[in-house]
Amino acid sequence: MNFHSILAVTDLSQQGNRAVIRAAMLAAPRRALLKIMYAPSDFRGSIDPDVEQDVKRLATEVHTRFNVLVKTVADTRGDLEGVAEEARWADMLVVGEHRKEPTGFFFRGKPIERLQQLVPCPVLLARLEVFHRYRRILVAIDSTACSKKLLKLARSLDSDALVEPFHVGDSSTATRNRGSPNDVARQAVIQQQHSNADLIVVGQSRSSGFSEFLFGSVAHRVLRWSSCDVLLVPHDLRIDPIPGMPTIATPHLLAKPEQ
Repeated sequence: MNFHSILAVTDLSQQGNRAVIRAAMLAAPRRALLKIMYAPSDFRGSIDPDVEQDVKRLATEVHTRFNVLVKTVADTRGDLEGVAEEARWADMLVVGEHRKEPTGFFFRGKPIERLQQLVPCPVLLARLEVFHRYRRILVAIDSTACSKKLLKLARSLDSDALVEPFHVGDSSTATRNRGSPNDVARQAVIQQQHSNADLIVVGQSRSSGFSEFLFGSVAHRVLRWSSCDVLLVPHDLRIDPIPGMPTIATPHLLAKPEQ
């Protein structure tokens, strides 16, 4: 998959900026545009005007360190809808994890779970300290055609990474059996710990039906139980160019951060 732009969202905390660094490491070798956007950790409330200068300073530091094209995103809403709107124009959304959950998250879902339902691109939860590129990637696959897409996407993240397929069984069976998502997700997390993978790639439907809300999908259970980075990939994501459609040119000239 060709990533032409990556959107990183930060609240300027250590964890939030970790997501920006991971996004920069993914963008740099692809000469992709990195967009940095500020949002409060709870994705609610207005934004302090002084934050804009802090985001610009962060963008300058990232540009200098990674020699990557950087653009800051001006948004004063600070909510999930604002992030989702900007993510419509990105090939990947990268967010950090915050241990302190907003009040009422059980009924609305974690912010990343809600974002995954709103945006059409893959959503990466960056948890780990960023010392190096991904070295080992675990891909949760089943018998569906979507699994080939997940493997192809995982291999495109880093050509030097070891990509390990992990068979989780038929997802349709999991949806019919209330206990299956627990078992499948637990097996995936155990395998990740055994192989010491630093990223799990898992497919996820963007629907939010009542049964999924009540019992939880496999992807969301992996998201909640694992301790490494997790990439949620929409089942309807197209990673191959549409025949006859022009290819978007990747920027070849690096630029300083701009507003």
